[in-house]
Amino acid sequence: MNDHKGDFRLPAGEEKFSNPDNDPRGKWTADPFDAPNIRPHLTYAVVNPNTGEEFWPPEGRCWRTTEDEYKKLLVDNRIVFGRRGKTKPQLKRFWSESKRKGLTPTTWWDDCGTTTEGTQELEKIFGKKVFDNPKPTRLIKKILTLSTTNNDIILDSFAGSGTTAHAVLDLNKEDRGNRKFILIQCDEFNKLTGKIEDICNSITAERVRRVIKGIAKAKNEKLREGLGGTFSYFELGDPIEMESILEGDKLPSFLELARYVFYTATGEEFDPKEVDEKRNFIGDSKEYEVYLFYKPDIEYLKATALTLERAKTLGPYKGKKRLVFAPSKYLDADYLLEYRIDYCQLPFEIYKLKE
Repeated sequence: MNDHKGDFRLPAGEEKFSNPDNDPRGKWTADPFDAPNIRPHLTYAVVNPNTGEEFWPPEGRCWRTTEDEYKKLLVDNRIVFGRRGKTKPQLKRFWSESKRKGLTPTTWWDDCGTTTEGTQELEKIFGKKVFDNPKPTRLIKKILTLSTTNNDIILDSFAGSGTTAHAVLDLNKEDRGNRKFILIQCDEFNKLTGKIEDICNSITAERVRRVIKGIAKAKNEKLREGLGGTFSYFELGDPIEMESILEGDKLPSFLELARYVFYTATGEEFDPKEVDEKRNFIGDSKEYEVYLFYKPDIEYLKATALTLERAKTLGPYKGKKRLVFAPSKYLDADYLLEYRIDYCQLPFEIYKLKE
């Protein structure tokens, strides 16, 4: 069952609403007062108060409400009888109500732009053509409007020019949503240059950066001001294979393993600029200072452990616990608590060798 049925509707258009009688409730449109099927308690005569003419529901249909409810609607000025007041009853539907409920979507989409529009959008962002046949942002926005709620995560495994991220940011700006996106993109053959290029950073991610921060010279107000938001950019590193590590073959570099253990342990973005290999420091997370005792050398790994001497080299406690990765440890729980250390053994028992 869809618990968000009311969410997956399109915004109603205001152009069909007007207020010819200056109703204090605002703009309205006239809907038919009859409904499908024949129901005795919804079948009764309605008299046009302006002409005295009597109306019954059309053949095979009934009125939308009971007679008592109809009388209440009439008193409330929600029943009209055509533009000149001489026809059958109609029910006022106010723009304020329709705006909340939205419109039921159809499967015929002719209002979502074209790849030409998508190309023009990119040219406004980059100042030139950088990608063939990009999707228009409003197409993805419509899909998101119909299929997501304000806090959903949207995954695009073929991110291309980054339209999905652009659409998510744009929609969040419009409705103050908190949608998040995950984009995946590999190197791709660029028909414009005839080369295989790293479009993920130069086009996909760069587009997201620019629409977040804004483009000073853009004519479009949204592009000029920026959509706001944040994102993190990651590259897929070389695989760390357990069998190779256990055999002492192809050990990862300090930086590669630091990247792996930092993100695995904290779930936060790793910044290689923060690494101080001499101090065994690999970065700060919200909760931890993270340290790694490691060298891509089997003898070092066999001989290295977290000792009291090494614990003291971490320096004074600065408010964050220390998360320490090492091949082994020679400290008991009391010392770990005293030095505010959470100890983690290196993944895959990296210090061990197969016999």
